[in-house]
Amino acid sequence: MLVLQISAQESKPAISAAQQSYLTELKTLGKTFSDGFYPAYSRIYALPEKTFITKIDSARTAFDATLTKHQPGLDASYVKGQRAEIKYYFDKLLIDYPLTHEIYVNNALAIASGIPKRLKTNLPDFNKPELLTNTDFISYFKAFLSLQTYLELKRGAFKNQDNQHFQAAWKLIPKYVMNRKCREYWQYEYLFNQIDNNGIKNIDAMVKEFNTTCKDTVFLNKVNKVYAEDVAGKKGHLIKTYKTVGPYALDIHLFEPADKPEKRPAIVFFHGGSWSEGKPDWFFSTCQDYAQRGWVACAVEYRTYGRHGTLPFEAVMDAKSAMRWLRQNADTYKIDTTKMIATGNSAGGHLALATALVDNWNEKTDNLAFSAKPNALIINAGVYDLTDDLTAWIRKDLKDKNLTKEISPNYLVKKDFPPALIFHGTLDRNVPYITARKFGEDMVTIGNYNLVFQPLTGSGHFIWFDSRQADKMAKARSKFLEKLGY
Repeated sequence: MLVLQISAQESKPAISAAQQSYLTELKTLGKTFSDGFYPAYSRIYALPEKTFITKIDSARTAFDATLTKHQPGLDASYVKGQRAEIKYYFDKLLIDYPLTHEIYVNNALAIASGIPKRLKTNLPDFNKPELLTNTDFISYFKAFLSLQTYLELKRGAFKNQDNQHFQAAWKLIPKYVMNRKCREYWQYEYLFNQIDNNGIKNIDAMVKEFNTTCKDTVFLNKVNKVYAEDVAGKKGHLIKTYKTVGPYALDIHLFEPADKPEKRPAIVFFHGGSWSEGKPDWFFSTCQDYAQRGWVACAVEYRTYGRHGTLPFEAVMDAKSAMRWLRQNADTYKIDTTKMIATGNSAGGHLALATALVDNWNEKTDNLAFSAKPNALIINAGVYDLTDDLTAWIRKDLKDKNLTKEISPNYLVKKDFPPALIFHGTLDRNVPYITARKFGEDMVTIGNYNLVFQPLTGSGHFIWFDSRQADKMAKARSKFLEKLGY
């Protein structure tokens, strides 16, 4: 957000009095804009295009005027940099409009929007290496490429292929970026992000191309390092295909204890990533820890929007298929089917809940004789309501907008829910705390007394990274598992 960028600039040492005066006024202006814009984000992006553009241009004019007012006392190069930051900050808000408006108004605007034409004058800047240090320009380019990627996929490109969004972006980068330094920068950015957040499955061709064409050794070393780490992470445990659906073979990663041949409890991890990205690798080290303690620990690959172009409905079916596959193959992996825990972070927490709550949305190839329902649940910052503004993108192309209620935990409250330990930060802005608390209260009210709701005071969404809460969460998990006899 603009206010944060201004504050970061303000913290730099040895600035002139004129610059300090400018930054002080800019900070006030930035806060006023942010306080009015971001809380009303969905309403503002639902405005007609001309009205929206007028609103953004009006705000831009105020920022430009503030810079002009202080310009006589400022260094020329500093003014130039500020002009660029202001320009691309507001241009980014504009280029976000076609897709965001589609989400909140549910009409196909992206193809017809006039905003990309207006911003066509920015295209030459994609080939200016000096702009690669401008964070507002970086954000603008990513938003621009997201729109172009969406349009590319809308035309049917890469249908039924893996890593659809990445493949489209990879194809588009050379189209808009001809300067070698700039092109290598963006290829590195997108390839590194793909490996880091989605994994290495089915991207060997792009990795090979990058290694063949890129001359920047820093970028090459970073990409090859993260690639090698993913390769190494897949060694030392079993990888099995639990379901083939269409062209996609979905894997489950099994970590088994070295000894104890008797039946063992199992814990099944579903990664987060807003059903749009993520990879089972994020849970490999945790799986290893559980395996050393005598568990069969599993990390599940499921379909995501970024890789497969799918919605959470498909992910729910995958999660249920994985649970059924484990029960069906319990004898092979010596799993005690009376002690199977489903767990996950964020969207993964939602999928774990779905295995216990969603009765329909079953894959046609599933053997329904095996239950997808776990014996217990541990949920970290899960998602409970897929009908709010934060999940509006899911409903954009649905004919029946109420369909998401069929996979929303807060609309699926029922008895006979497995014992559950639910963690949620009271300051979670990604998944409002109130939605998690409502689920816990409603479930207990109808008789699910084995549900333990653990609020984490002062924590945001990413509680699994919150060192302040680590000990509290560990003790709660141990107490929960001990009470269950695991």
